[in-house]
Amino acid sequence: MASKKIVRDILYFLRFLQQHFSATMLRIRTNACCFAEKQYTCLVLFQTFLGIPCQLEVAAGLNHHILQLPNGTEIHLPDTFLAFQPGTPISTLAQNCWLEDPYNIGVQLPVIGGTNQFEVSENRIYCGLDVLASAFFMLSRWEEQQSSVRDQHGRFPAQASLACQMGFLHRPIVHEYLELVWNMLVRLGYQGARKKRQYSILVSHDVDHPLLWWKQTDRLRTLAGSILKRGNLKETQFWLQHFQKDPFDTFDWLMMHSEQAGLVSHFNFMGDRSSNSDCYYPLQHPFVQNLIGRIEARGHVIGFHPSYESLESPDKFQQELDSLQACVKQKINTGRQHYLRFQTPDTWARWDRAGMQWDSSMGYPEMPGFRCGVCYSFPVFDVVQRKTLQLWEKPLIAMEVSLGLYQHLSPETAGAQLLQLRKTVKQYDGEFVFLWHNSSLNDYFWQSWQSVYLDLLHQP
Repeated sequence: MASKKIVRDILYFLRFLQQHFSATMLRIRTNACCFAEKQYTCLVLFQTFLGIPCQLEVAAGLNHHILQLPNGTEIHLPDTFLAFQPGTPISTLAQNCWLEDPYNIGVQLPVIGGTNQFEVSENRIYCGLDVLASAFFMLSRWEEQQSSVRDQHGRFPAQASLACQMGFLHRPIVHEYLELVWNMLVRLGYQGARKKRQYSILVSHDVDHPLLWWKQTDRLRTLAGSILKRGNLKETQFWLQHFQKDPFDTFDWLMMHSEQAGLVSHFNFMGDRSSNSDCYYPLQHPFVQNLIGRIEARGHVIGFHPSYESLESPDKFQQELDSLQACVKQKINTGRQHYLRFQTPDTWARWDRAGMQWDSSMGYPEMPGFRCGVCYSFPVFDVVQRKTLQLWEKPLIAMEVSLGLYQHLSPETAGAQLLQLRKTVKQYDGEFVFLWHNSSLNDYFWQSWQSVYLDLLHQP
């Protein structure tokens, strides 16, 4: 009898699910061109972000997308995915065209694919902005794979991005597209529930320099540099007053403030490599070993920070990861590229092959903002293999180096900009991912930035 009841309960639950999904299912019809790209985009936008069940179907001869609601009403979008065919120039997209959001007066949405046409009738809405292709452009970082522009470190520069050129890097534009879609769905009578989210902060620290002074002579070198190289007497006085504790050993302070804010810090360490490597430190050094143990004992996370040199060498990447894992009890499956050196989609594919859970390299070193157009985690797409990977991306929104060293902002100006970015992320119940190096708190330059960091963590 008990087994029959279990079967009945399962059948009842399955019927309930079928009825629920049929009542909320979004049916999307399109042509077969770039079907893998379209399937990925619909998965991320509708199911991952909005929590709306959807079904993508091929309709031969169709030259646009049709989003059909359960009540039979439709949203029509142009299909501009042809632009993502191999060899198609990026100039076929983004003609500096803007669509005024009909549901948010005064908000201009950049049209990456399509036009700014918008027409509403009783049972149909035509939106000239191809939301699917425009979102795919941002999420996949397709433009980075197409462009040969790189800076001196082999990175795709912010200035070369469409978001920077059109002036929307500071906006999570994919979320703005989603708001447009959701408002169109509601206008046409969609009855399904939207996925609920909650704002959160992810605090990360890339450990490039665990210590400034590994031996006593290093202290004298720092002091001599302030006098002989920089001729800065104020800096010299600062160092004379702060020789008791290494200025880069801020780990306990960082963990304490994360714990007070109810947060977990992510410390990304480098692995074993040649002593002439950039930012080299010995992983087996007693200080580093003790540090890793303290971080784990307090419940914080150890992540991976592949070296500068590893970008060109898959073997180095794996060797460094293996050496770090050998020193750590917890499973290492998250992290960020050193120097934010990243090649789309090769780096994502490498992290995926290594079985990593998520990467957080998708931020520009020169300026903060929304490189992928989002502040949610999302599965990544390999534009060469044309497939969705197991790896997820947690986009980096800001880091202190961008503001202090690249843009030369004062702590006050930088702090205001960071709080504005955090406010924007809160607006979409997103995840504010920021990077603050352990070495950017207690030296002569960064000492005045401590309040900026604390405001990010503790200010409402």
